[in-house]
Amino acid sequence: MTNPIRTTTLLASLGAAALLLTACSGGGNDAAPAADRDFGTPVAGQIKEGILEGTTLTYAGPGGIFQEGQDEAIWQPLAQASGATLQMDAFDSGKLKAMVDSGNVSWDIVDTTQVDSARGCGTMYEKIDRSLIDTSKLPEGTLTDECMIPNVMYGFVIAYNTEVFGDNPPKSAADFFDTKKFPGKRAVPQTTYVDPQNLEFPLLAAGVDLDNLKPEHIDQALDMYRALGDDMIGWTTGAQAQQQLESGEAVMGFVWSGRGYGAAEAGAPIAPVWDEWLVAIDSTAIPKGAKDVAASHAAINYFLGADQQAAMTELNSMSPVNVDAKPDVDPLLSDWLASTRFETGKVSNVDFWVENYDAMSTAWAGWVTGN
Repeated sequence: MTNPIRTTTLLASLGAAALLLTACSGGGNDAAPAADRDFGTPVAGQIKEGILEGTTLTYAGPGGIFQEGQDEAIWQPLAQASGATLQMDAFDSGKLKAMVDSGNVSWDIVDTTQVDSARGCGTMYEKIDRSLIDTSKLPEGTLTDECMIPNVMYGFVIAYNTEVFGDNPPKSAADFFDTKKFPGKRAVPQTTYVDPQNLEFPLLAAGVDLDNLKPEHIDQALDMYRALGDDMIGWTTGAQAQQQLESGEAVMGFVWSGRGYGAAEAGAPIAPVWDEWLVAIDSTAIPKGAKDVAASHAAINYFLGADQQAAMTELNSMSPVNVDAKPDVDPLLSDWLASTRFETGKVSNVDFWVENYDAMSTAWAGWVTGN
């Protein structure tokens, strides 16, 4: 599975030249890491000047405005501060597996999903030594496995048409499924891959305790989507979800917050529901067999700085993961940032979904294909 969450980010993908893709050049570090480096006590956002001189690090991410913003706000400033060369590549789980299996890993840091980093922890990804990374400013509950550090935050939210529901807006997952009180078409995810939040959302509406999920809840969740009948329209990409909201084809949708923001930014009368929503966190991870794991840790520690995270948000509209980050954004984007509403969101039960991944994937595929 390629890294799907990246399509939550806004709009276009960058071309190969803009991303400085290293696929052809190979990337990575051929020389052995220096043995005498002392990174000191980690403080998020800080790194000793010149300590990575001569080191090349490659970050594999999703592309688009998402990765471009991270490169400008974080990775290139890291290069200037540390002396390292930072290169960008496009993440693909199949390519990563081939690297790990061959023992020739050219990536040093990647952006992937929570489920992917948890499923591959110790086999595809290195366990993180958290004594080397300052995690004190991360939102509570966002360290979900031993091989990840949060990358960005966004929300799986209800986005609704304010012209249709201005005086009586939906406020909960249950309202989304109440077609009598809130009539009209709903945009519902039918992507080829499955995010756990897609199943947790209907279960939240049904009053299921998401901390105590059972395998039978998978079918229950999908049956709730099916029960929407003609009031449901599916979306397979973030761009399609955004278009359904912009055009008015759907009066509300369960969508990635970045796509809801995209519709609102385009002028559509769309607003989010933050009373009840599902938290999404990307994983920053180190590939198993990366050539300079200590440098990867130091780079991730720099990545988490409040100033770096704020600058990223200003460039790519994604929510920061440092609680002290204060991005300077306009009121519209502020309305759609998940990081300022963390206390009302629900973090996914990643352990359950990893344990039941095959059942989840099989059931989801049947739902998407109509079987």
